[in-house]
Amino acid sequence: MFRTQALAVTARLSPLRVRVWMRVRRPEGIVEGTRWLFVMLVLASLLLALPAPLADGHSTMRLVGVAGAVVLGLSVCAGYLRRSAPLAMDLVDAVALLAFALASPEPTAAFSVVFAALWFRSLYGSGRRAVLRCSLYAGAVGASLPLWPYVPGHTGGVALGPLVGVFPTMFLTVVVGRRLAGSLWAREQGAHLDAVHSSAGSQLLGVTDELEIRKIAWAAYARVCAAVPGLRVLKVVTDGAALRVDGATGGFAGVPATLPATVLSVFGGDGGTGRQTVHRRVELDAAAGAPCSWACIPLPDIQDGQGSSWLLLGSPGSVSAEAVVAVASLANQVALALRNSEVHHELSVQATLDSLTGLVNRMSFNAALSTAVAATAAGETSVLFVDLDDFKDVNDVFGHGAGDNLLREVAARLREATRPQDLCARLGGDEFAVLLRDTGCEAAAKVAQRIVELVAAPVQVGGADAYVGASVGVATATSVTDLEQLIHHADVAMYAAKANGKGRIQIFETGLLRADTAQVSFERQLAAAARNGELVVHYQPILSLPDLRCTAVEALVRWQHPQRGLLYPDAFIEIAERTGAIRSIGAHVLRRACADAATWRDDHPSLPLAIHVNISALQLDDEHFIDSVLRCLRDFILPANQLVLEVTETVVISSPAAINQLNALAAHGIVIAIDDFGTGYSALTTLRSLPVQIVKIDKSFVAGSTVNAEDLAVTEAVITLATKMGLQTIAEGVETLDQQRLLERIGADGVQGYLYLRPTTAENFGTWLSGHLAGLTAIEPATAAVIPFRVRPSA
Repeated sequence: MFRTQALAVTARLSPLRVRVWMRVRRPEGIVEGTRWLFVMLVLASLLLALPAPLADGHSTMRLVGVAGAVVLGLSVCAGYLRRSAPLAMDLVDAVALLAFALASPEPTAAFSVVFAALWFRSLYGSGRRAVLRCSLYAGAVGASLPLWPYVPGHTGGVALGPLVGVFPTMFLTVVVGRRLAGSLWAREQGAHLDAVHSSAGSQLLGVTDELEIRKIAWAAYARVCAAVPGLRVLKVVTDGAALRVDGATGGFAGVPATLPATVLSVFGGDGGTGRQTVHRRVELDAAAGAPCSWACIPLPDIQDGQGSSWLLLGSPGSVSAEAVVAVASLANQVALALRNSEVHHELSVQATLDSLTGLVNRMSFNAALSTAVAATAAGETSVLFVDLDDFKDVNDVFGHGAGDNLLREVAARLREATRPQDLCARLGGDEFAVLLRDTGCEAAAKVAQRIVELVAAPVQVGGADAYVGASVGVATATSVTDLEQLIHHADVAMYAAKANGKGRIQIFETGLLRADTAQVSFERQLAAAARNGELVVHYQPILSLPDLRCTAVEALVRWQHPQRGLLYPDAFIEIAERTGAIRSIGAHVLRRACADAATWRDDHPSLPLAIHVNISALQLDDEHFIDSVLRCLRDFILPANQLVLEVTETVVISSPAAINQLNALAAHGIVIAIDDFGTGYSALTTLRSLPVQIVKIDKSFVAGSTVNAEDLAVTEAVITLATKMGLQTIAEGVETLDQQRLLERIGADGVQGYLYLRPTTAENFGTWLSGHLAGLTAIEPATAAVIPFRVRPSA
């Protein structure tokens, strides 16, 4: 039984032992570290002063002196462990000091201990308590004078001069100690608040979920309250005639659901203007459970979608300026994060929608169609391809604005002709598509006919009637039909309907594949273009700023059509994306560009040119794509870091599989770039989630940057953002010296455009490059940095 009790006592004492041991070592914090030093000062002073009472010849007084030293030492240690100094401890200290002074040969022997104790205790409590404590210590030392003759072993009186003279010094020590304590508290509080801001900022960066942002915000507000003793934070939002309490932290007695709107009246009626002046308010004091002063911080409207909102800060005594600044700074960080979240959400939605009509775009349509084909049985999924007849005439007669309005009306009529579970899309231009779920061929044909009839009705544009028709191709999935085939069948049927007189429907039949329509023939020729050696790659240099040294080259694909002549990407890339021919085109351009880059490397060994290849979503979907890229690098002995694969913003935000592929490519040392940045849907979180190293600014912003303030703002913001994230920036479409000077001034890394060289053949570019390098050599030795060399199957 005794052993059991002993174990129980040991278990209770173990946490205390750990706590004491942790306190023996000097703490890391500024304030706690200083308190630890002052504790050591008191204990050292006691040890150094202890010989004085021990030298007294009277045994009783020796015992009294040792007891006083022990009691004072224990009191100081207890206060340090408790992190507080109650009034009872001050009284104990005073009695212990009196006993120590009376036991010493002279009362002045206790002065070293008195001053050490004053320094230590000055770090605890309020200023009033510090003055009261000093008075108790002075009273204890002063009381030793009348008691001195009655102490055994003492004879004669004590000189008053040294004792009286030390009292002002004691109070001066308290004043200096309090100033020191205030400075230490301010420094430590500032360090804590800085840590809160840093932590909250790093957590908020990249977070796009609104609930998660608000959770991080309130956790940060709670840490601010912990760093500023007594601080309370309450958020209120306008809710009709009252204020709804939307959150609180910092220790409230009870948080009400609502507060009267009049609580804001003392802050100027509108919740203040940002200059925080503290006020009293009974309703707020009741919630806090103590009389407080209150300050108000108005929040941006983005922080609450239902109305204006404010943060109310309360604290006994007064609300410190540091607390107001800390909370206001956090509120600004949260507002920016919420704004980024809102923009990210909007862009994510926009990435799936056509901005003109509000219908889904091609990528979203293809994804939904793929899911429907995989999830349903054969014959239960149908696709309609809708192409408007004579739409160009509307644009020519009424203008493009009227054409846009007509497209919006057509989108509305498509919705009218279909069911809620069907999906309508605008594929581009005047082409639309409809996904009919759980719909066979016969029912799909009826929907297609209804669309033809609705679209044929006149549309009011510019005060006049405009007429267009619709040619609709109908295709239904079969057990052997994959996604690309289904799309191709619908497309072939649609062109057959248009060839047969427009304004009609055509159900896909296998015989249509044998029909030599112009569109089918064109698609067939495009699919064979790479195999027949009809693709041509032209090149345009990229120059670094500010030295205008050619350090990269962009490759642009052309199609030397056997009948139509040289075709630019606008004439065939969209069809290649739709039919899947982009895979063979991309593979050809990659190998041709790598081969030409190897030739220029051999001609100019000191000039490394990085090769950029623009890749499509279809290429990234190919599980063998990475192997083909690595094989190409090996064949032409090109380092991986000289290959940069460029993707558009829409691809990376819409395809998680594409992001995985890009990460795998980056792991091999291949560089990833975002092309035409600013025209798509990228945000800060997009760039942070990708292994992106290069950002190419779209030429539309560059063209307008010298004449349009908005384009300049976008261009400068992109360059600033990219630079802070450690990314290179290259501006496309530079045509004037004014544009070049502007881009140099705002910090672009590279430029390209007609100002330097129009796209030309590999042979002509090689000649230009030799002359360019010769001109640079005449000025200074060429030191070429690797700036990406881009290849893309589009302009």
